[in-house]
Amino acid sequence: MLQALGLKLRDLWKFHNTAPENILEFAETFACIDAESANELTKEKSLSMELISKATEEINTLEASMVAKQKKMYLGKKQKLLKLLEETHMVPADIKFDPKKKVESDFPKAITDLKILIKQVKVQIPQRKDIVMRIELLQHAVNNSLSVKTSERLLRSLKNLVLLEDTFLFDGKDVKVVINAIEDLMKPASTKPALPVKKRMSARLTELRDKEQSSPDLPPPPYPSRVRDGNRERRKGVWGKESKR
Repeated sequence: MLQALGLKLRDLWKFHNTAPENILEFAETFACIDAESANELTKEKSLSMELISKATEEINTLEASMVAKQKKMYLGKKQKLLKLLEETHMVPADIKFDPKKKVESDFPKAITDLKILIKQVKVQIPQRKDIVMRIELLQHAVNNSLSVKTSERLLRSLKNLVLLEDTFLFDGKDVKVVINAIEDLMKPASTKPALPVKKRMSARLTELRDKEQSSPDLPPPPYPSRVRDGNRERRKGVWGKESKR
């Protein structure tokens, strides 16, 4: 039992890179590790409950610390992977990685899996660099209203570059869809060519004439109340005189 505890302690010390002064009080465990039999331990007076208790307590402390370190290492690797994906405009789904999945145990395996994914992304970075760089440059040109000729030249070269690409994802979208969206942003508000002045005037007159013909005749607006009352009184006076005659 003590030999097993000693071996476990040794492995934990190696993991933590424990300083010699912190190991010194457990120096007897090395005798336990190297002992070939229990009799040899008895002769060295190393087999004691006190040592077993101390070794067990030290193991529990070191194991808890090891789990905390492994979790920190896992989170660091995860953050590194996500940063690499962002820099090369990839998303976790491109490498079948779920960043929302919680890992609460077996951190060594999780760390190993992340290392494999990081290696996969690093291999793709130089392969994607040219297209990614050109898209970023075109986006910058459009967003900052640089020369239209410059933007159009960048757009043409980018289209030619991705023409033969079978599948290339940029921020989770097909690269051709991304390029089309950028091209739409480059178009002016109205893409219709302007008509000459005479034609514009003729079209406007035709529009007004059609509007008049399509609108029904409306009755004239009513007179103000005072005008109506005055006219009524005047008519009464005239009619009254005519009736007397």
